[in-house]
Amino acid sequence: MNRRWKGDDTGAALPLVLVLVTVIAVVLGALLSFADTSVRTTVNLRDQAASAYTADGALQAGINAIRTSTFTGAAGEHCFGGSDTLSLPNFGGAGSAAVSCTADPAKVRIQCPSLSVCNRPGNAILTLGTGGEDGLNIQQPTGSSFKVHGIVYSNSNIRVVNGSLDTNTAVYARGTCSGTILSTPTPSCGFGGSSLGADPGYAPALTSVPPRQALPPCTKASSLVTFQPGYYDDAAGLSAMMSSSSKCKDSTFWFTPGTYYFDFHNSASVRPPSLPSGTDEWTVDNGYLVAGTPVDGSGRIIAKPPVPAQIPGACDNPIDDAKAVGVQFVFGGDSRLAVKAGQAEICGTYSAERPPVAVYGLTSGAESLVTTTLVPASVTGDFTGGTTASLSKVDGLGATWVSPGKSGGSATLTATGFAAAAAPPAGTILTSAKLRVTHRNDQGTNKDTRTAQFTPTGSSPISLTVSSPGGGSAVTDVTDVTSQLAQAVYDGTFAGGQLGYTVNVKHEGTELVDALQLDLAYTPPALRSESGCTQLMYPSSAACALVTTVNNSGNRFYVQGTTYAPKAVLDVTLNNATEPIFRFGVVARSLWVKETGSVTFTGAVIEVPDDSPGFVFGVYLSAYVCPGSSTCAPGGAPVARARVAYVDGDPANPVPGARQVSVLSWSGNR
Repeated sequence: MNRRWKGDDTGAALPLVLVLVTVIAVVLGALLSFADTSVRTTVNLRDQAASAYTADGALQAGINAIRTSTFTGAAGEHCFGGSDTLSLPNFGGAGSAAVSCTADPAKVRIQCPSLSVCNRPGNAILTLGTGGEDGLNIQQPTGSSFKVHGIVYSNSNIRVVNGSLDTNTAVYARGTCSGTILSTPTPSCGFGGSSLGADPGYAPALTSVPPRQALPPCTKASSLVTFQPGYYDDAAGLSAMMSSSSKCKDSTFWFTPGTYYFDFHNSASVRPPSLPSGTDEWTVDNGYLVAGTPVDGSGRIIAKPPVPAQIPGACDNPIDDAKAVGVQFVFGGDSRLAVKAGQAEICGTYSAERPPVAVYGLTSGAESLVTTTLVPASVTGDFTGGTTASLSKVDGLGATWVSPGKSGGSATLTATGFAAAAAPPAGTILTSAKLRVTHRNDQGTNKDTRTAQFTPTGSSPISLTVSSPGGGSAVTDVTDVTSQLAQAVYDGTFAGGQLGYTVNVKHEGTELVDALQLDLAYTPPALRSESGCTQLMYPSSAACALVTTVNNSGNRFYVQGTTYAPKAVLDVTLNNATEPIFRFGVVARSLWVKETGSVTFTGAVIEVPDDSPGFVFGVYLSAYVCPGSSTCAPGGAPVARARVAYVDGDPANPVPGARQVSVLSWSGNR
């Protein structure tokens, strides 16, 4: 018998059960998958953490291994004994590790084990004059304190007018001391002398005169005017550019890194037309002079300085940066620098072996007068028998021409050459230039005419004086052409020229051109010891200082490096100083400092850095981890890296375990 559905749900139970089972299975599957992922993530994170901890521990092991060794980064040495890899088998929970080591090429040595092995001066102030003027003269308002960080040593006297000289260490004077001097220990005046008072004899950054540079264009106010290293001889031009009436007033004058030689010749009695007369003092009376690698307010190197520049802090300071590349301003003769209403900052170049001398006054060298006789290189024309050799000297030989008959005739001779084997360099001052034409005719001179002209290469002809000799007697006609050749010689473009000689006679006879000569006397640029007014006793009315700053509310002057001028005087007036004006010390014949009542800077005005502000040597360390392995070797990407510096009390004799460790950077790939 067939059963029919009567309205109950007995037949629907099975599908509902199947749906429920399916839903539960999906949910459980998702939960189990999430749980599995979570477990695996936890395991991976735990492994990564273990690897990171192992790498950190490996770096610490490497750092300590070097700390307790005598490794100094010298050529041929290895960081870890006989290898640059430190193997750490079964090291930590992540397996084994290895540390590779590479020496850091950057080294700093400011430990100064001796005065001869040091990259800073032994004194903050060292004056070398021995009498006739104050060695150190400080003038300031009553109650003021002139502060110095480092030793003060005068080979003559120290005079403090009002206020006090205050240094954190010793003060020595071989002569007398007057005024209030605060030091530890008490000042040693009438001191017998020591090696601290000797001239350190720093060498300049150049051994010969660099190429002369023309002044850069100056056409727009508040612009960037860029100078290149080289030789500059025009103080008047520099001063005009950096004046309040200049076309480029309020500009930043950027002296790019390198060596600059300033030997001004504006006061010389003999000058080329383009070099204006004046004094040999370069005056910064407007704008912002920045010398060195430019940096921004945070000390980061930038491509070029801004306009206006922020002084101080406009160029890379060798105290702060062991990679600083700056300038050296070298002054010769009576050349000097004055900062009036302008602002200037000069940054030296860091060196591990010597102080970063930024301003240098030459102590030796002199100009030499060169005399030479230039002669033809080739001869053409109607004359015969003439050779360059026979025309180079007066010897009765030379080029001859015989008139064709009693009625006479005319003839020409053209000689080219008159160029020096080595052309005078740009900046050469021509003292004398004389053309000599030696000639004769063996007959009379009635109605004869003779002319000659010299055409310098690339220039206009110059008419020469030519007489009409007779009776066989030779004459030498001399024409002074100094003024016509001076500019080309100064520009370095003089390349000789061509001399044309024409004779027209009315009789028989033989015309002889015996010699054609150009006599030159000139003075090429030279490294010159400081001279002139810079060597007069200060402060007589005729004496002058190598560097002068005046009492002007707008001026600022900073030297980020050593100032070395053992034969000159520095005369500095402080107005708006916000940090030390002479970093890395001053060496001069005499130093005069004036503080005004408006000075608010209370720190050390002159300083040298303390010992060991940097490190003796450094290394780069990289840590590698090999999970589950009993050994490990460097390979692939390191798990962690570090840059570490070490400082030894005596770099030449390191003591294992006694060296100071500085971690400069630490990073990991996690």
